[in-house]
Amino acid sequence: MIGRARSHTTVGDGVDPHALHVFIPGALAGGFLISMGLLIGDFVRKVRGDAAIERRVTHTAAAVADEVRSGAGAARGTKSGLRPRWVYGLISGFSLGLVLLVIPGATWNYVNPGGYISNISWIWAVSMILAMGFAVLGFQALRLAPEWMPLMVGILGLGWVLRFLLGNESPALKTTLVAVGLVFGAAGVVATWRQRRHAGVTSVPPSVRPVFTRTPLSRPR
Repeated sequence: MIGRARSHTTVGDGVDPHALHVFIPGALAGGFLISMGLLIGDFVRKVRGDAAIERRVTHTAAAVADEVRSGAGAARGTKSGLRPRWVYGLISGFSLGLVLLVIPGATWNYVNPGGYISNISWIWAVSMILAMGFAVLGFQALRLAPEWMPLMVGILGLGWVLRFLLGNESPALKTTLVAVGLVFGAAGVVATWRQRRHAGVTSVPPSVRPVFTRTPLSRPR
């Protein structure tokens, strides 16, 4: 006698698959992009790996040797790997200029209902992450050439002013933003003017050295 079949229920019986809103092609595309990024990263490391390791070992060894010979703090004056100071000034100006443009611009276009990335949070998040990366690069490069600081502050303040002078904001908002740029630009130049006395003085702060030795901020040899 077979009898009556028992009823079986599972947790998934009450789940509507159409309510999950799972977009499989998007997940597959995301996985493909991640795989491509990993492959490209491996390729870059293989091509530049030896040069990067040699650069790091060479400049770190020179700093350690100066510490041993001359005592604690001597590594700040190690010139091994330093590029011309104007290179660091240009890198910092370019990086901080991008930060000044991206952070307010992307944020405004995200919160503004008519912005081109309105309510698209992932684009805004990626923009902020990239801006933070350029901010770190800009500040670290500027610490290798501090005498460029007044000039960079003045140029960034002038860029801010020109941006809103030529923008299509309302007159009241435009006047306020231009005034803010002029005040902060002038105050920044005055506050950093004393940094010009460091022109020609070699100083690699300890917090900068890891970035310095691991990136093209330093020369290969």
